[in-house]
Amino acid sequence: MFSLKRISFVGIALIMMVMLYGCGNSGQEARDVELPVNPVRIADVSGSTEELLVLGYKPVITGNTDMANSLEITPILKKELPDVTPAGWFQTEVNLEAIIAASPDLILAGPTQEKIYDQLNMIAPTVRVPYGFNAFRERFAFVAEVLDKKAEMEAWLKVYDQRALLLHDQITEITKEETFAVIEATEKEIRIYSRTGIADMIFNDLGLPIAPGTPEPDPWGGKVTSLEALSTFNPDHIILLSDNDQNVLDQSKVWSNLKAVKSNNIYRMTSRQNYNEAFFALGKEALLEQIAEQIKEHIKQ
Repeated sequence: MFSLKRISFVGIALIMMVMLYGCGNSGQEARDVELPVNPVRIADVSGSTEELLVLGYKPVITGNTDMANSLEITPILKKELPDVTPAGWFQTEVNLEAIIAASPDLILAGPTQEKIYDQLNMIAPTVRVPYGFNAFRERFAFVAEVLDKKAEMEAWLKVYDQRALLLHDQITEITKEETFAVIEATEKEIRIYSRTGIADMIFNDLGLPIAPGTPEPDPWGGKVTSLEALSTFNPDHIILLSDNDQNVLDQSKVWSNLKAVKSNNIYRMTSRQNYNEAFFALGKEALLEQIAEQIKEHIKQ
């Protein structure tokens, strides 16, 4: 996706030259961007703010905003970066005026900002991060390599993966081959997830068995299904994502007859947690512990 090299100049700082290509689109020209070796004021609208914190940076602008309110940063970032300015959700249009006012020395922009890349690059050197919402590890690796922080990234992932493996062993010591499903319920629809977000954490990070009949996902990582289709899908355990109790599963005989529901093997999370936390480094750390603790405490009963 890119090449990176260091160039020395007498009397001035090192400059990293990063050649970035447009987000997998054929026919686009590559562009050279001169980046400061030690950026101080990073404006991140690529969704990488939590990863930047792991790598030792404190962005002044972020696109990691709360699912329920694009004018507010996520709860985790409120604790870690109370003074950071939100630029709007990184998956939609961002606030150029806010970015200009922050006087950044480096901007990280994601695939969604492709149309305004030239405008961003007029404000400050801008790196195209070609990985979006659903590609946590690829996005993290790309940003770490651009900033010459690969060792820090690998150290964090090693700790995270070792913890996930330990939790996997603790859970499956009791559940054995029992299967899991991740289901999101709203007032209007049911979606079964097989990858991305919390589903990615359950099936890839924790390595828990996926329930037979889990449908092939759409680009968001899940598949909208009906109550009737749910009747043929019978996992042993369900992680239920719902922001309130008023959803299509209420008073449903199909739902109440599922094996996991009869056994009370239901672990409740919120859709807000999923989208605010499960796609980013610090959120994944917190959710990993929360999900595993819920499962372990329940199966011990």
